[in-house]
This record gives sequence, C-alpha cells and structure tokens, in this order.
Amino acid sequence: MSKEEINHGSDKKETFPEELELLDRIHQDALRVLEETGVKCSSKVVRDMFENTGLAAFDDTTGHIHVLASLIEQILVTVPKRGQYWIPENSFGVGGTAPFVYDDQTGELVQPTFEHLARIASIVNDADVINFMARGVLIKNQEVKVMDVITDHCTKPIYVGAVTDNGIKRAKEIHERRGNITVQFSIINSPLNMIESMIDPFFSCAKKGIPIYVSTMPMAGLSAPYSMSGLLTLTHAEGLFGMAMAQLINPGVMVVHAGLPSIANIRMNYAVDLGLKSHNVANLLMDKVCKRIDIPSIQTACTTSQERPNERSEKEAVYGYALMKRYGFHQMRHSFGFLKELISFSIAKLERHIVLCRETSRDQIDGIEIDPYDDEGVEVIMRNGSQANYMCDDHTLKNMGKCFLE
Repeated sequence: MSKEEINHGSDKKETFPEELELLDRIHQDALRVLEETGVKCSSKVVRDMFENTGLAAFDDTTGHIHVLASLIEQILVTVPKRGQYWIPENSFGVGGTAPFVYDDQTGELVQPTFEHLARIASIVNDADVINFMARGVLIKNQEVKVMDVITDHCTKPIYVGAVTDNGIKRAKEIHERRGNITVQFSIINSPLNMIESMIDPFFSCAKKGIPIYVSTMPMAGLSAPYSMSGLLTLTHAEGLFGMAMAQLINPGVMVVHAGLPSIANIRMNYAVDLGLKSHNVANLLMDKVCKRIDIPSIQTACTTSQERPNERSEKEAVYGYALMKRYGFHQMRHSFGFLKELISFSIAKLERHIVLCRETSRDQIDGIEIDPYDDEGVEVIMRNGSQANYMCDDHTLKNMGKCFLE
C-alpha cells in the first residue's frame, strides 16, 4: 500500500494521512502485547503446542502464554494470503447471528425460523451488492439444517457455525463439495482470555483443513483501551493469536482475521454502539492493518444504534457505505439487516439497505482525520492484562470526551 491512491477494480480508493506509520505501529504494538502480556489459557494442549515451538512460554504465576514476535512472523509466512481467499476486496455481507427477528409489521421480537433463514438467504443470493452470507439469525441446536437451508438458497460464499461433531462433518462435506465456506469461531473473550469450550471444535476444524475465521470483539472503555490505536492494538493481538493457533495446528490452513473493534458508549450505559462513525473508522483501520501484512480479514460496519429501522439507522448505514467505498476494504459484515447491538434482524431493513448500499457513492462523505497514535495504549493493555478493568482505568476516564468523537 502506498501514499498514492490505490486502484481496487474500477474505483480508486484513498489512504489516510500518515496511514502507513500508524498501521505499522499498531502491528508492532500487538506483537509486543503477545510477548509481554500474553494470553490467559488453562488448556495444557494449547500451552504445549505453543511451547513446543521454542518461541513461546507459559507463566504459571499468571496463567498466560507469552508468544515471541518471531513466532508470529513465522506464522505470517505460512498463512494463506489475502488474494488467495475467495471473497474479493470491497465485499459487503450479511453476518452475525441475531437471536431475534424484528417483526416489521408489529415491531415485536420473534424467534427466528427456518422460513426466515431461507428468506434472508434468497435475498442475499439475488442482491448484487452482497458478496457473502453468514447465518444472520440464530436457530439453536440446528447446525446441520442451518447449513443445508443456507446452501439450498444461496450459492455465494458462506460463513457458518460448527462446534458439534455433526456440524463439523457437514461443514467438511460442503467444503469438499462446493467450497466457499468458512467456519466462524470466537475463541478469545476480551481482554486476552481463551474460551476453553471452543478449543476442541477449533482444533477439529483446523486439523480437517476446513477454512476458519477467528473472531474477537474488544470494547473500548470496557475490555479495551479507550483510544483508537490502543483498541486496535488489543484487537489485532487477539486476532493474531487465533491465527497462530490455527497455523500451529495445520500449517497452511485458510484462516481469516475477524477482529471487530467496538466502542462502549457511556451515554448508553456502556453498551456497544455500532452506529458511531468512529466504529466504522475503527473497523476500517483494522482491515488496513490486515491488508498491510497481506492476510484475509473480515470486520463489521454500516450497522446501527437503533432498535428499529428508521431515518437514523439509514443515515448511519449510508455513512458506513460511503466510507468503505471511499477507502476500500476486504469484507464487512453486519452491513444490512441488523439492529441495535446485533440483537435482532429486520428483513425489511435488509431489503431497504441493499438499495441504500447500491445508491451510496464514495463522494457522500468528506475525507476523515484519524485520532493520533496513543503512546499509552500498550501500557494500559499491560496494566489490565486479562482483566476487564478498563471502565475504572485512569486512561479511560481521561480520554472520555476526547476519543471516538463524531
């Protein structure tokens, strides 16, 4: 990536002022976090796997695995590159798993059904501006049937959940039959805590060569520093750790960085605010860090803070569409039907926002300025370690009203 405009397809994309220096510092800071702070993990299997490389060590006093930067650098050699992934640059998609469907007639939240899922998949399949499909809604304990319904109604690349033996078996069958499938995993609970229950299915998928993504969602002000570069540093460190796990299990397996930096809004009782302009910027920058080291990435953008479709939810989405089209990205999910905090999914919003995305141009926003690099970002991550004490940290308190402004 250069300072000059970059050509993605037929549209030229811009870069941020001083972007390269910021991206490189975030990446180096993430490596330092993995070395000096590490990731808390009680799994002996994971600890042994890392320690057997000779480039990682487990600290019994803290329960953290410390990973040398040289190991991550080796991992970045074996991991498949961005251009090898089947979803192209500048792809918007339906992602996530809302536990409810927003009934667009009554305004009530209802349990998702397979009819809802089939309808979403069919709309995605026919939409020119949507390049991939994830579940969209959560139907519990039905991994295999969910995959079957999605593949029956959508021929585009898909993201699925698979943690049971039967689910992983079906994901493997789909991978071998039609390809273009990736299994979603949240293996780190921010900040820097392994989710032990996800380790066995993660190992199973990686060993079988099924493409996977590693998701993490730190919240600035709650489980991450309250500054842009600090938030991105923690998100990137967690994403890199998950990618390293996948490569140590099966070198060369396709793995996608799914670090989703988010922001706790003090005006919303510290709830995640997905409608903030700075939320879109944070995820765009996370993508740029991944592009800088040439790895596939998927982030979140163009969603809303609103509980129901309305004028504000449209304005929030349009800002995101314009920003992404102006600067370029790899993949953004949650970009259509989701409502506040990803709790519910509106099919009417999905259909309406397909039109908005198609009609929105990069010229609908001006260029943006990025918050300066935070010299205290790494320090505050090390101070908190694997404890989510950021809400009371002096760093957060002094940055309220200064960072993540509209």
